[in-house]
Amino acid sequence: MKETFTFHISNFSNPSETLRKSREYFGKVDHARTSQNIILVSKTKKQVADELLGDFIKSHDKKQKRETRKYKTVNNFLEKQFLMNQKKSKDWNAKGDRDCAQMIVQIGQAADNLDRKKLATVLQDFGNKIVNVLGKRVVAASVHMDEQTPHLQIDYLPIFTDKRGSLKVGNSGTFRQITKNQNGRESFKMFRTAATNEIKKSLKKNYPEIKITKSRNLRLEELAKQVKELKRQGYDIRRPERTIEKTIERTR
Repeated sequence: MKETFTFHISNFSNPSETLRKSREYFGKVDHARTSQNIILVSKTKKQVADELLGDFIKSHDKKQKRETRKYKTVNNFLEKQFLMNQKKSKDWNAKGDRDCAQMIVQIGQAADNLDRKKLATVLQDFGNKIVNVLGKRVVAASVHMDEQTPHLQIDYLPIFTDKRGSLKVGNSGTFRQITKNQNGRESFKMFRTAATNEIKKSLKKNYPEIKITKSRNLRLEELAKQVKELKRQGYDIRRPERTIEKTIERTR
């Protein structure tokens, strides 16, 4: 059985909008099942921010002679960091938990009707690994069982240490620090590749019937089946058949 692996990370957007943006993909919320959600981490943003930033802000402010250069509070630090990031972000919509990032992990789609208990076990196992990698940055992490397809949701503060030893906010910097690769795009690819390998391990251990493949591959293979059926019916499909075969070969 082949299924797709969704690994989505939102950058300074509204977590609730990210989670609910596609009812077709996740399925409708069943509030009667909310109590079945598996909680991995449950903190407040303030708790996490104070733990990560409290000592740094005090140390930073002691070195500053001008009041305007002092952060004074965690909220002020996050506000200033966000304003800098806002200039870099073209799609910021002024809504949501603006300094939190969110990770969504899902196997398959709502219409696939996969075994919920097995998926929950896989996502819980995988989620614990991701939480361990993100460390103290994690605000909340849970496996959502109240929608048609279980999925993992992790909210975190993307805080990292820059070259000067100062703390900053940003997903790119966070992944550069985690992967120790200074190229932001490459560091994310490395992180995603590592995540894909880990989800495969969790699947092999808990749900071996499922094999992860690219969504494009699934679409092409389905199209290939349709072309084969047309051929069986006597249609001349040599050109689309060659195109499909070449495309599938390139994506392997």
